[in-house]
Amino acid sequence: MIRKALPLLFLALAVGGVRAIRRQQVRPTPPPPLLAAATLADAATHPEPPGTAPLLEALRADLQVHRQLIVLFADEANLKGPGLEQALAVGHRLHHERRDLVHQLNGALTRLAAQPPAQRDPVVGALLDWMEADPELLELDRLAFRDSLRVLQKPLRGDTTPGGVLLNRRLARDLAEVDRVEALVETEYQRVFGGPGHPARGGQRESWNAYVAELQRHLSLDTLLKGAAIPSPAAGLVGSGEINGTELPEKVLILSFDDGPHRVYTEEIKAILEKEHVPALFFEVGRNLGSQDASGQIKLGPLAAYTEDLVRSGFVVGNHSYTHAQLSRESGTPLDLEIRETDQLLRAIPGAHSQLFRFPYGARTPLQLQALEAYHLRSVLWNIDSLDWADPVPSSVADRVLKAIAHEQRGILLFHDIHDRAGKVLPLLIPKLRAMGYTFAGLDGEGRLRVEDRP
Repeated sequence: MIRKALPLLFLALAVGGVRAIRRQQVRPTPPPPLLAAATLADAATHPEPPGTAPLLEALRADLQVHRQLIVLFADEANLKGPGLEQALAVGHRLHHERRDLVHQLNGALTRLAAQPPAQRDPVVGALLDWMEADPELLELDRLAFRDSLRVLQKPLRGDTTPGGVLLNRRLARDLAEVDRVEALVETEYQRVFGGPGHPARGGQRESWNAYVAELQRHLSLDTLLKGAAIPSPAAGLVGSGEINGTELPEKVLILSFDDGPHRVYTEEIKAILEKEHVPALFFEVGRNLGSQDASGQIKLGPLAAYTEDLVRSGFVVGNHSYTHAQLSRESGTPLDLEIRETDQLLRAIPGAHSQLFRFPYGARTPLQLQALEAYHLRSVLWNIDSLDWADPVPSSVADRVLKAIAHEQRGILLFHDIHDRAGKVLPLLIPKLRAMGYTFAGLDGEGRLRVEDRP
């Protein structure tokens, strides 16, 4: 009874938040991402999509995590040793919470976009009103809105109703504003640090530094670092047969993408890889693909079509658990379900099943590795983390990857296909790395090295 009442309580709090916005008074702190996700998950059990209040609260909670990640890694250049590990651990916890929220938010926005204009247009309009004009939003906050705007835009594109035409114009205008802000911080970054084909010219990141300073006035780094943490990836466990990238030949790289498939970005990343003739691995979360009922019946969802398309194009897909849980805390039946349900969903998609498994956050112990054996799965980690989940500036992501590659000289790169950063940096990174003598390889479904680079 208490669990059923909680979403109603969160909804009531969200309504109060919306009323406060309309009065332009001081608003309550956004609910934690998992509470906002719970509200949307409850709404998903009803035939009608959620209204303005829970969606607005979800967007606010997502923005709050975006801001927290910015503060957490604002001094990344000086984070070393235990300090870096602590920041990564807390960052992974925030990423975990944000993933649950965004999973529910993307589904709710997609359902909303499919509603008749009379139900859809006022809610979408109210969400855009907030993004466009709320006085408490900062200019660079708009970087957090791109993914939600694009999820809304895709099903609305081509809608010729009067309301649909108006919404498409607003979405295009809002995305253009995100592009403008991104170009601003990109130009600053390249001027100060340089980039592929852009020598550093010095100076300061005025807009970015001002944004970080404003966030730090309200968000305490010390408070963030006290948060309960998901451990960062441990070193490879001896004798486990894991693949982590350090065993690759010199100047051989493997691209990998976690957490998809996504309604927008998986297809875009696939198109880039095909154009460049680069193989890649996609580690997918089972709940994105579909579900399994109590009788064991598999029901594939609409996103499974993206996985089938990846496989038809020659890419290898791996198991990334069913809910992206921290599996190092699981054992017995819960652990088995996280592995088995995604394994069976992938078997239901022609050609998608492989023996590759990636633990979320790399968090595992010998107990979890042993659980893979029943399914003949092999753990695949990474040794080069783009941190694209924490960094909204593409040039910064590309610079981080290039520095890590220069240090490692080989390895498995970790990106994500659930937001736009990988699609922004790959067209720059791939030709530059090839010019530096690197070769892109893949793994086959059993984990054997497969070199197919054809520039």
